[in-house]
Amino acid sequence: MRGRMRAAVLHKPLDMRLEEVEIPEIGPMDVLVRMRAVGVCGSDVHYFLHGRAASFVVTKPIILGHECAGDIAEVGSKVQNLEVGQRVVIEPGFTCGRCNYCRGGRYNLCRNVRFYGTPPYDGAFSEYAAAPAENVYPLPDNVSYEEGAMIEPLAVGMMAARRGSVTIYDKVAILGAGPIGQMALRAVKAQGVLETYVTDVIGYRLEHAERAGATVVINPAEEDVVERIMDLTGGEGVDVVIEASGAVDAVRQAFKMVRPGGRVVLVGIFPSVEIEVPLAETITKELDVLGVFRYANIFPTAVRCVSSGRIEVKSLITHKFPLERIVEGFETHIKKIGNPMKVQIII
Repeated sequence: MRGRMRAAVLHKPLDMRLEEVEIPEIGPMDVLVRMRAVGVCGSDVHYFLHGRAASFVVTKPIILGHECAGDIAEVGSKVQNLEVGQRVVIEPGFTCGRCNYCRGGRYNLCRNVRFYGTPPYDGAFSEYAAAPAENVYPLPDNVSYEEGAMIEPLAVGMMAARRGSVTIYDKVAILGAGPIGQMALRAVKAQGVLETYVTDVIGYRLEHAERAGATVVINPAEEDVVERIMDLTGGEGVDVVIEASGAVDAVRQAFKMVRPGGRVVLVGIFPSVEIEVPLAETITKELDVLGVFRYANIFPTAVRCVSSGRIEVKSLITHKFPLERIVEGFETHIKKIGNPMKVQIII
């Protein structure tokens, strides 16, 4: 398909413009997807505000966005399992398939990954986006485009549960009740976890966590989180802490509230690439400290979880904006206008 399309292009921090650009060309094993719903992620906001997220830096104009769903507009000549008109969700990291990480099943660590909306690769805040057919999954009829665009953050939450080896026997604390914390809560509950403690300094986020079944919610601005967690666990601490806030204080709290022999799972994006970790406590408590970088081998299961009703995501979609109002959508997220959880751009 040749022609031009509308896209939101970030030129520099706080300078995002709606422009006309060329529709991407596809190869024989690719598909072209007409975007319908794209979520605003915390990393998108970091790029918008600062021109960087962790070690990834914007050096030239870029189209952000990676939480996306749409329908197929064109298929490559060698694509056999997909067809025009199918409703789909895209796993937005395109890997080489040949390196040791890819061949070993940890393709999220591929050094040659091309990830939507991560410099220097364009993303999905546009009318069309191209993707390898192997990264495209059909959406069941009972899953909306908006819910489809929630599969990507859900995959992060499910990856956190997997990395933390979470089971029904564990007590789990989730630090940060933003979209990723909410997804981690849903993921661990889907694993059968009975005791979940969720923290956040924003009250309405805690209300969402309560409605999703958190056992106890705690506001660190109002009480000592570590003291409360220790009281709730009889002084022992939790088995697993999932840090999903990206706040330095929360990391310190994580190492104090986890029990000896427990697991600390780090998911949140931090404003800088370096942060102090209490090594003495890590050693003497013999802790497992686990990073989460995106996800691997999770998208199909995440789609089934939503389709089956085992995991509910629709209630987290609080705000929708058309593409021409994307900056307003970002400002809604940043300034917390109207208590946003997940802001989506509907194209």
